This record gives sequence, structure tokens and C-alpha cells, in this order.
Amino acid sequence: MSGLDALMQDRRAPAMAPLGIVPTPADRGPAPRLPKLVTGKRRGLFLALLALATGCGGLGVAIALLVGALVTGAAVLPLAVGIGALILLLGAGRYLERVLAEKLGQHYVAQLRLSLISHSLLAPKVPSVGITVARASNDLSSVRNWVAQGIAPLLAGIPLVLISMAGLFALHPALALALGAPVLVLTGMLLLLARPAYERARTLRRHRGNLAARIADTVAASSAVVAAGGVARELSRVEASGKKVVDAAVARARLAAVLRACSLGMPLLATAVVVLVSRTAALGPGHIATALTLLGLCAAPVGEWGRIVEYRQNHRAASRIIAPLLAEEGTLSADPRLRPGATRAAAEIQASRISGVWLRGVELYGRPVPELDAKPGDRIRVVGADARARGELFGILATARTAGGPILGDLGEDAAGRGAGYVVAGVVPAAVGEKKRRRLIGAAFASMVPERGTVLRALRYRRPAADPGKALALAARLGLDAASLEQGENTLLRRGGMPLDAAQRAGLMVARAMLGSPGLLLLNEIDSHLDAAARRELEAMLQSYRGVVIVGSDAAWCSGYREWDLDGPVA
Repeated sequence: MSGLDALMQDRRAPAMAPLGIVPTPADRGPAPRLPKLVTGKRRGLFLALLALATGCGGLGVAIALLVGALVTGAAVLPLAVGIGALILLLGAGRYLERVLAEKLGQHYVAQLRLSLISHSLLAPKVPSVGITVARASNDLSSVRNWVAQGIAPLLAGIPLVLISMAGLFALHPALALALGAPVLVLTGMLLLLARPAYERARTLRRHRGNLAARIADTVAASSAVVAAGGVARELSRVEASGKKVVDAAVARARLAAVLRACSLGMPLLATAVVVLVSRTAALGPGHIATALTLLGLCAAPVGEWGRIVEYRQNHRAASRIIAPLLAEEGTLSADPRLRPGATRAAAEIQASRISGVWLRGVELYGRPVPELDAKPGDRIRVVGADARARGELFGILATARTAGGPILGDLGEDAAGRGAGYVVAGVVPAAVGEKKRRRLIGAAFASMVPERGTVLRALRYRRPAADPGKALALAARLGLDAASLEQGENTLLRRGGMPLDAAQRAGLMVARAMLGSPGLLLLNEIDSHLDAAARRELEAMLQSYRGVVIVGSDAAWCSGYREWDLDGPVA
């Protein structure tokens, strides 16, 4: 069996099903979880936190014993100096504990933030800007709070309670029970309240996400809203969404107050029980002072347990939203060069010496797309009744991904059992990294806007090493004269390309797509945003373009191009 035959047999697996086939919930396995916290460099931070927590617990017991000795001992000054020194050590330990906990939380959240943004960039269904911002701020803040202010206090509190109970047991067994029983009661109450806290956290998160999405969409449509006289109406809708957030936040605060009240009440209960036990057992003043000091040391961390439970449930609610996205992002961003199938496909197609563009085996909304076989220098116009399908096809060509997410281009079979794949200039775009893929394909769509940064950075985004003079000259031919801008090529672009107007933004995007003469140039409906002079320049440049040009436009200037009819028959 040849390598190509074996590869095509491998591609019969359902994982590379045609566009539109999505795995059922039963195929997805268990619910995804967030990436591991204790791994890599974070393992050292976690172990350091654990060592600090144990050490601080031991210091607490030592301080309590010295306080007890101070009541009855004669060497007051040495004992006082010793207590002071240990208190300074304990304070330094708590300081390091807080700093290490913040480092642990920030390092973890930084990893999650990059994955979330990567998902927003790569996902076939792009989420709302408002939802993305909410996930990267509110949800990740909940994760950070749990790691930095939840896990760390638990690491500090649990060893301290256990060590304190051991110290109390050494004084009198009943004293250990006086601390242990209230802690067990508190633990049971917090476990009972954890579930409703989780539900209220989920409700608040859902309403916050809806509010963020509504605000983002309303601001994006501001010109249309104002022109239609709908400001008051849209403000009313934002107010209604905001009221749901307020109500949900207050409901969560009520339960959080109960959690914290229970936690703060436990040390008082334990103190009363210790006093009662001390009186019943006729303990001496030194033992009583030691016991009360240990309780005082335990009061602060145990008093935080209610807030820790709140942090934990907020973390669970956030992870329920972002964990599936991060799992999907791991699939989307996986380097296709690591997949043997893609590597073999690249080798097979390289050997076939396909110099232009070849595409077969794609479906759009249940309908097969006619095969494309274009040679360098071909100029093709995409036609078809469904504008949505045309836009979807351009997205597939630009990203080498179907709308359902799978990589497109690994040699395999389409629904009819024929060979399928996507090749540009002898290379499978899905089988190479981003750097090589952006050299192969240049794309400029009417829906695209430049990212935040300078004009020159935006122009050379595909080819960062390109000559600045050539890039600026190309942009000037297409309607963007950087010298006319207030800060020239260093003008900062933000909010989708401001302060450039629509024609300048279109010229920038087309120049960026053409820079370096990629083997495949994709232009979809962006010519309508260019001014007349820039359109004439574009038409002239495309006439002599060496690669394959595919346009989506009804303009007269491309009427003589070869047509790729999406409604046509499939061979």
C-alpha cells in the first residue's frame, strides 16, 4: 500500500468528517477541566507555599507556648524578646506567603488568558467582544481569587489548625476537642451552603455576560442607533439587563454574608468552649494563656473559610464556562506539523508539483462546493446566490479551517469517496505553521479591520521583515498615504482602524494582503470601499499578478475573470 493510499484510508475516520458534521455529546467524553495548576514552574511555588504554611503553624505553636510560659515564668525579658522575634518571623512568613500566592495565581491566569484570546481568534464562531472581555476579566478574576486567596489561605489554615489541636491536646485532651468540634461544625455548614453559592454565582455570571454582550453590541451599532432615534430605547434595554445583574449580585451577597458570619462566629464559639473546659479542668493560668493564644492564631485563617468557599464556588462557575473553550482552543491551536497525517499529506502534494491552488471536498451548509483547480496567473471571481456561503468560503480559503473547526487540507476523501484536500503553491496550508501560511495566502475582506498598533505595523503584519518603503509605497497606490497622517507611519490605530476613514482602511488591508506577492490572493467585497483611483490601481496590479487571485465582487472591473460558481454542478 502506498503512502498516499494509507493516508487516504486513515482519513476515513469520522474525526475529519465534511463540514457540518459535529460530534454528539456522547462522543465528547467527560466535561473538560481547566489546565493543571501545579505543573512546571508553578510546582515550585506551590511547594514553597506548603512549606511556609507548615512553618508558620509551627511558629504559632511556639509563640503560644512562650506566652504561657510568660504568665508563670520568672525570666520575663528573655521570653518577651523570644516572643517578639518569633512574631517577626511569623509576619515575614505571612508576607512571603501572600506574595507567592499572588505569583502563583497571576502565572496561572496569564496562561489561561492567552488561551482564551487564542480561542477568540481561532474559533469558527467568534464570540461577542463583550463576552470575550467578560471572560478575560470577570471569569479569570474568579480563578485568580481562588488560587491566590483561596488555596493559599487553606494551605495556611489547615496545618495551623492541626498543629494547634496537637498543642492543645498536649495541654489537655479536652482542649483539642474544644477547637476540633466547632471546626467540624463549621465545615459541615459550609458544605451545605456551597451548592446554593455555586448556583447563585452561575446566575450572576450569566447575567453579567449578557450585559457585557449587550453593551458591546450597542456601542458597536452607535451610529445606527443614533440615526434611528433609538438611544432611549437601547438605554432602557441596557438598564433592564443591568437590573438583572444587580438582583443576582445582591442575592449572591446575601449567601456570602451567611458564609462569612458562620466563619467569624466559629472562633468565638471555640473560645467560649475553651474557657469552659479550662474552668472545669481547673487549668492553670499558663495553660489558659497558651490555649487562648493558639485560638487567636487560628481565628484569622478559619474566619476566612467562608470567603474561601465563596471564591471556590465562583471559580467553579467560571471554569464551567471557560474550561470547554480552553479545551477547544487546544485543538484549534495544535501545530498541524505534529500530526503525521498532515506531514504525509504535505510530502505527497509537494511531490505532485501542484503550483497553483487546488481545492476539493468542502461542503457549505450541506451543499458540496465545486472543485477548484487554478494555475498561477489565474484570476477567478466567486459567484453564487448565497452571499453567506461566499463569505464562508473565503474564510475557509484564508484560514484552512472549516466552519466546524477541523483543519482543511489533509489529504483524504470527501463525502463521495474521492480525494479531497487544499493546496496552495504545492503546500498544504494546514500542514505548515502560521509564518509560512501567511506567506502563502494574503486576504483582505470588507469585514476585516486592522488590529491595534501603528500604521506601519498593520501594513507589515503578514510580512514583518518587509521593506518599510515598499510597504508604504504600495499602500499609497491603494489609497493610504501615510505621509498625510498627523503622525505619519507611526499613527496609532485603535477601535478597528481609527483615525483612518473607510477608504484608507480598505487600502491598508489590500496592501497588507498583496505585500510579498503571496501565491493566493483573496479579496472579498473590499474593492467597494476603495476610492476610484485606488480601484483603478488595484485592477492594473491584478492584471499582472503572478499568483492566483480570487475575488468576491460584482463590480464591472472583474467581470472578465473566470467564474467559480458555487451553485454549479460538482464533478
